[in-house]
Amino acid sequence: MQRAVNIKSLLQSKQSLDGPAFESYMAHLGVDIRVAELEDLEVLAQSLEDAGCKITEFDMFHVGYKIPQIGKEFDLLRFGKDSVINIELKNDCTEAKILKQLLRNKYYLSFLGKNVYNFTFVSKTKNLYYLNHAELLEAVSIEQLAQHLSGQAAAVTSDIDHLFEPSDYLVSPFNLTARFLAGQYFLTHQQEEVKEKVIKGLTRPENAKFFSISGAAGTGKTLLTYDIARQLKNQGESVLIIHCGQLNHGHEELIKSSWHITPIKGYAAKNLANFDLVVIDEAQRIYKPQLDDIVSKTQINKNCCIFSYDSSQTLSNQEAYNDIPTEIQKIGGLNSFRLSEKIRTNKEIAALIKMLFNKKRPSIPISGKNVSINYFNNNEDAKDYLKGLDPKEWEVLRFTPSQYNTEHHEKYYDTWSKTSHKVIGQEFDGVAIAIDQYFTYDEDGNLSYRDRAYYAPVKMLFQNITRARKRLNLVIINNEELMARCLKILQ
Repeated sequence: MQRAVNIKSLLQSKQSLDGPAFESYMAHLGVDIRVAELEDLEVLAQSLEDAGCKITEFDMFHVGYKIPQIGKEFDLLRFGKDSVINIELKNDCTEAKILKQLLRNKYYLSFLGKNVYNFTFVSKTKNLYYLNHAELLEAVSIEQLAQHLSGQAAAVTSDIDHLFEPSDYLVSPFNLTARFLAGQYFLTHQQEEVKEKVIKGLTRPENAKFFSISGAAGTGKTLLTYDIARQLKNQGESVLIIHCGQLNHGHEELIKSSWHITPIKGYAAKNLANFDLVVIDEAQRIYKPQLDDIVSKTQINKNCCIFSYDSSQTLSNQEAYNDIPTEIQKIGGLNSFRLSEKIRTNKEIAALIKMLFNKKRPSIPISGKNVSINYFNNNEDAKDYLKGLDPKEWEVLRFTPSQYNTEHHEKYYDTWSKTSHKVIGQEFDGVAIAIDQYFTYDEDGNLSYRDRAYYAPVKMLFQNITRARKRLNLVIINNEELMARCLKILQ
């Protein structure tokens, strides 16, 4: 946890304390700041003092704060009841770079619901820049910043992390399609690095180029993959997205906006030679003959292909057995990238998932503020409960049924609920899902299912539960073993 500090106190501690003592103070504050930044901060503090700022107006600053899971950093933040003041420190910088950074800062801070004032101070010239309401960069006097500081009643922020919800910053191309098409989002530093390498590799290929982007649920691989496609499309390149699953509403909206998207079952009707880039989304679910065909055609056409996948998001035992990710890695000349930073996943829900799917994992109690548990001893009441949930708050996700036989889970799910196959790649603020009496733990502690089903219920449960961004509602039906496990986790 990072603590707020008085800037004058911070600077004077640097001047007066020996190295270990100063480092200990920085650790107490949760601050990580470089020497050069302290020098820039000293110039700013002196300029503000010359402009009339009193010592109390240097108070309650968060220095070098990073949003959890996102990694977005702000040099100086000061919170008030109705406003937040952001000051970036530069030794020297172009106005174009300053504008770009302040626009990004405004985007991240806008989710706080306060008036946002974004400044950049250049210590070399002592120039101060302000991002005005028209989102234009404006040179202003240091006195204007001093007035903002004196006019803001600084608020005590006991835990700054609680102000920021990391999942707010991961825009889904499927669930927030309008924002995606308008470019109203930013990528994390890791996403930006991967994108830069992929875009560079895609430029004017003399031969076929293959790339893979992999990552677990919540790492933002879908946004990154579609962002790359969006940039190339905007540059006049022809892009085809092959989705290995059923198309969702977001896909349909993208198609209406002149995107070329097809489900995997219809890809053979497309002439891949007509496209500069072919993207295989959810590639872990493709069949081996389809994979071989696409690779062969890409090599013949000398165009580019990106495989985007999560090896853990298979929905049948056959898909897991096929092990397509390993086959992708065998492609000659493949440029492989893996996202590791989880953005979307709520930490509490992520911890619950790990402990729920393996009973032998140590139970680390979590607060449960984002998780609800409801227990029913019969299918009828469970079905009525799920049906009665507010659709504005909860997305009820069901397992995909067999086309050939009636399965037990159909007794407690309504047919209007989205299936595991229908929500591939999507995300929802609140997810409700049922766990029936046939879920149990095997001798290794892994979650298993002891009834007949065409698709794998444990894999579908994992798929559905990882769609939750903020809230999870577990509806347990006549299963005391799973109820006990959940309660132990949520104590």
